[in-house]
Amino acid sequence: MSSDGGAFHFVRDCLKLTARDCEMISLEDKLRPRSDAPAAYLRDGFVWLILTVLFVAMLPVWWVDASLMFSVGSGEFTDLGDVIDHFSRLLLSFWLLPAMGFMLALRCGAVDLSVWTTAGLGGVVSAVAFGAGFGPVAAISAGISAGAVCGLINGVFVAGLRLPCPLVSLLVAIGLIFVLGVMFPFGEIVLGDGALDGLLGGFQSVADFLGFPEVTLQSISAVSVFALYALTMVVILNGEVFERHRGRGISERWRLFASLIASGALSAAGGVLWLVEHKAAPVPSRPLDDLVIPAAALLAGGLYLGGSGRTLLTGVLLPPALAVVTGWRQEVLNLRSDYLAGYPLQVVVLIVMVAIARYAMTCGAVAVRYRGVALALAWSSSFGIAVFAASVWAGSPETRTMFHLIGGCLWLVGSVGAIGLRLASPRCPV
Repeated sequence: MSSDGGAFHFVRDCLKLTARDCEMISLEDKLRPRSDAPAAYLRDGFVWLILTVLFVAMLPVWWVDASLMFSVGSGEFTDLGDVIDHFSRLLLSFWLLPAMGFMLALRCGAVDLSVWTTAGLGGVVSAVAFGAGFGPVAAISAGISAGAVCGLINGVFVAGLRLPCPLVSLLVAIGLIFVLGVMFPFGEIVLGDGALDGLLGGFQSVADFLGFPEVTLQSISAVSVFALYALTMVVILNGEVFERHRGRGISERWRLFASLIASGALSAAGGVLWLVEHKAAPVPSRPLDDLVIPAAALLAGGLYLGGSGRTLLTGVLLPPALAVVTGWRQEVLNLRSDYLAGYPLQVVVLIVMVAIARYAMTCGAVAVRYRGVALALAWSSSFGIAVFAASVWAGSPETRTMFHLIGGCLWLVGSVGAIGLRLASPRCPV
């Protein structure tokens, strides 16, 4: 009797331990930024440093006319309006909303690979609604709601059933591509003349009341991006304040569930605003599209910064990170026809350089032997990325190539050196 009871209790304890381990171990748990990560001050400093130096190094990208930098001192501001317009378009691109959704999911350890397809779905649903005669509010709400439903599906399987988010979201994206491809085989839905007149009229009435000039579809898109971004930031801020006041926040699973729904809704909103700006909604044809989204989230620290207030900080850094990534793709490498598996090689290079430089920084921070040397090498790795980006100042292809070689060598030597010194201290975890 006692032996049977002992065996029963042993099996019960093993099952409890196994269930607890299965509950703890998941891909999202491993990827979620840790608040107790080693060298947190260097982790935060790296994100600020790399974004700031890239922003400064790429100053000529923000100046439409490079000579403006030298004419400002003499009081000639003839092109300043163009500069502001150009820069605001980079900051308030419709890509900001899918990038925000991707970043929110990433903050919970989830890699949402359905943001591109969900953005296409939002535009398609709104285009169909506009074509059917629905008003602007109903048509836009339908598109955003469709994206939220996709996020809900991801949330049920990822947060509820603990399946890996990349697999679930990729399957959702493939399913959407198949369904939309069958329903809309022509690849694009174009709005007819006058379909957006109601939207223009509503915004124009508000603009007239506030004393603003005539509105355009582009200005409507930019204002809407800013409004949705600001609303998301207010929600994040309220959540941070609530957690501090309460002393504890919601569980990680509910946070993951909510972030995936928000990712779907924000991605669809980005697709809707693309429709508003271009009067056309492309039907998605591949699961992963423009890599600007993950690159901006990575550069803003979405996968690195952990702890109280860090989600709000990454949200603040996301618009300039998106502008830097866009400028990098257009100007830094200038490889117009070079692609890797159908994706711009420029953005792939940026993602790889930033990810390895960040790992080198962590390795330098935790290295036991020659820690000062390791940190110096890690900082030189980040500085190499800035030198690489500073090639936009070059006046000739030869000078640009020289910047690329010097920056690439600094990044490579610094990264390899810092990681190598970390490997010489195997007892210290990264």
